Amino acid sequence: MKRLLERRSRLLKRLPPFEEILRGSVVRRLLRCGKPGCRCATGEGHPAVYLSVTHTGGRTEQISLPTALVHRAEQGVANYHAWWAAIEQVSAINRELLRRERQAVSSRRTTPRGRQGDGPRTGPARRRRRGMA
Repeated sequence: MKRLLERRSRLLKRLPPFEEILRGSVVRRLLRCGKPGCRCATGEGHPAVYLSVTHTGGRTEQISLPTALVHRAEQGVANYHAWWAAIEQVSAINRELLRRERQAVSSRRTTPRGRQGDGPRTGPARRRRRGMA
């Protein structure tokens, strides 16, 4: 158990600051402005970068990013993914800790007749209350 607790602590120490997370995707596109004389009409389009976020219900929000903010947005999205990966790892550690604590509790538990463990019961069966789910 000590190793699991230490591992969980190390994971939490490596996380980026929570206030610097950003959910979404940084999307790069080449757009055509539609002007017949523009270079984008025959060659490469105009570069555009967006932060795209899909909200509950399917609505998508796109925020146009100037060049000066692209790195910050990419770092925020990377931080978001780091937090989610850590949540999954910490959750796995906590499940294992719970399993081990459950084993420790069940090995200490005694039945009304003073026996250890969850052996077969010999007393009257418990009745279920009506109206309770």
